[in-house]
Amino acid sequence: MPNVFFSAVIDASTIGEAFEAACRCPDGQIRAGSRVAVKVHFGEATNTRFIPPLQIRPVIESLKRRTPDVFLTDTNTLYRGQRMNATDHRKLALAHGFGDLGVPVVIADGEIGEEEVVITVNRPIFASIRIARAIAEADTVIAVSHFKGHALFGFGGAVKNIGMGCGSRAGKLAMHTRLGLSVGKGCTACGACIEQCAAGAIAIRGERAVIDEHRCLHCAACIAVCDQKAIKIPWGSATGQQVQERCAEYAYGALFGKQRVFLTFINNVSRDCDCRPDTPLIGSDIGLVASTDPVACDQAAYDLFVEKNGSILERETGADGRPILDYAERIGLGKRDYRLIHL
Repeated sequence: MPNVFFSAVIDASTIGEAFEAACRCPDGQIRAGSRVAVKVHFGEATNTRFIPPLQIRPVIESLKRRTPDVFLTDTNTLYRGQRMNATDHRKLALAHGFGDLGVPVVIADGEIGEEEVVITVNRPIFASIRIARAIAEADTVIAVSHFKGHALFGFGGAVKNIGMGCGSRAGKLAMHTRLGLSVGKGCTACGACIEQCAAGAIAIRGERAVIDEHRCLHCAACIAVCDQKAIKIPWGSATGQQVQERCAEYAYGALFGKQRVFLTFINNVSRDCDCRPDTPLIGSDIGLVASTDPVACDQAAYDLFVEKNGSILERETGADGRPILDYAERIGLGKRDYRLIHL
């Protein structure tokens, strides 16, 4: 039964204590000289709920005592915004103070989400997955997550942070949809998508680009270079539970063979994801949890929140977040049973 360390108080001391406790567990023992990716959310310009750099500092200080090769990281988004390409994404991270922690800020999947490593997982849904290169090539992954509501996932925590957050742009597309991309009315036939398409799957027909679904590699690079925002993603083609299960398989592959620690903050719980503008806060603040098991970490965070706040998550989001934990356990990502240790 994995240990989950819990503190109802969030300050530099308790953050460091919880993280150090998890690092003493077998899967969290970071070898000297390891390359460590600290997976965070750098925030959106319109969102203030993300975990601030000040609360990540104790983690960085602890890691730097173990190895000099530490970097903060996230991946580019599939949707359009300031985190869609590495240049703007990194600027936003620095504007939010993440450059003040004394370690590099790395956008793990490159300028437009093209830098990836294909990892064989042989799970029920995916035979292989596409993980952002800088994360795939790290020895250790540390996930600092914000527990909050989500319209598809019910709640977001460690598994979502790693699964969705470590996928390349093509990986995110594979998790979200069962259908291919299409070109909408905004297309001006400029040809930028044709130049970017490595598969030669796009051609101009009449006054619009057309994507050949049979040749398309689903890399989603065309989305990033279309200034007219004409490339359409069929967001609703996969159900919430299907997206949850695909995300769990991506988390499984992203963590395979790596040392890992998960630190989740259960405060400022918003109704929806940190990728959106600020949404109302729901429920009471709980504290923080840390573990080397992402499933146990999420289950503990969920249980602690529900114990104090009841079913407000399901009422506010309209989604049940428990299927991802059940599926994640079934594919070997972690365990739902845990031992809660109060700090």
